[in-house]
Amino acid sequence: MTIISIEGASAVGKTSTSSELAAIHGAFHIPEINTWWKERPNPEYREWWFERQADRWRIALKNRNKHSFVVIDIDLFQPFWYNWAYDFTLFDNQSLEFIADYYRNLILDQKIGFPDRYYLLSCSEDELIKRKESDSSRKRGGFDMNLQFIKPQKHYFEALNKEVPGLVHFIDSVSVDRNIVEIITSIPSTQNKHTYSIELFDFMVDWLSRNKADQFR
Repeated sequence: MTIISIEGASAVGKTSTSSELAAIHGAFHIPEINTWWKERPNPEYREWWFERQADRWRIALKNRNKHSFVVIDIDLFQPFWYNWAYDFTLFDNQSLEFIADYYRNLILDQKIGFPDRYYLLSCSEDELIKRKESDSSRKRGGFDMNLQFIKPQKHYFEALNKEVPGLVHFIDSVSVDRNIVEIITSIPSTQNKHTYSIELFDFMVDWLSRNKADQFR
């Protein structure tokens, strides 16, 4: 069965949309790492986050035949474009080469894969701020900092979609209800061939190496 991943800025509606898909349409929702893994090693080693992304993929595979589909809240390959968006200065200066070397083995061993489709949710920065201020249930740490990756992230996913047409579906996130309708009417019915594509992986790494996030801000 199908595995999809929902991405977008903080407060755009990723988690609400994912949760409602699970509640209404029988999907299995895999939340972000911070939700399921609250305890971390001390000191936290550099590969810990990568390992948890592989765990989320394993859980997705385990549940895709038990549910109508699986929805992954936040991209499993987030360490690539998120670090890139901040010029690889975060998380103890993890370089693109360091991340790619670790992920390459995961792809080759089929311990992590690309979803059948990405859904990138977006709305205006003013609307994101309004939603954050009206939602007292979540602290949304680093919200202001994360606004900086919105434009670079969009260009990154546009590049992926150009390389594999249909890999990414872009949604103007007006409301959770409308997000759900658009996802349900466009969700792939079968697994795609790019799941463990080393060619797509190499394209992603090469594109990030050739483009600077600052040029898209």
